[in-house]
Amino acid sequence: MRPYVPVFKFVAAFGVIYVALSLMYYYYLQQDYSALNYPDPITSQVSYQTQQILLVLGYDARISNVPGNPSVYMFLNKQIVYRVIEGCNAVSVMILFVAFVLAFAKAWKKTILFITIGLLFIYLVNILRLAGLAVIKLNYPQYDYISHDIIFPAVIYGSVIALWLLWIKKPKTA
Repeated sequence: MRPYVPVFKFVAAFGVIYVALSLMYYYYLQQDYSALNYPDPITSQVSYQTQQILLVLGYDARISNVPGNPSVYMFLNKQIVYRVIEGCNAVSVMILFVAFVLAFAKAWKKTILFITIGLLFIYLVNILRLAGLAVIKLNYPQYDYISHDIIFPAVIYGSVIALWLLWIKKPKTA
């Protein structure tokens, strides 16, 4: 059993951190954002920034809160292409990323820097994912299912796994 102690420590640390961060996020989602940034500030911001990327790409992009539903419609060329819901903001993926990195943490300064850069990277990948999904839904609706359910989840989770591998196999400096 002794050789497995580091594995047990990692799993325990990961589990505690993941549950703690998930509970904090759950509490955040329980707040009433109807008068502020409906559905919630993070999902609203992700929707807005996706709209801005689509505008830069030359699309007539517009967002609108969904009445009575905590989500945001994404319009492309005056057509609803999808609803952005809380699950689209990638926070749960970011929580998974942070829990893993913290469970492997040694030097706090490097850990905080890596987490910050990693979260920004995941956030950017997610915004680009949403923009790509909008373009696919508008121009190639026959690829909606495969892009939404297979390709883009592989991209976002693949990005997280690549960051984890980078974290575990940090380049050794001389």
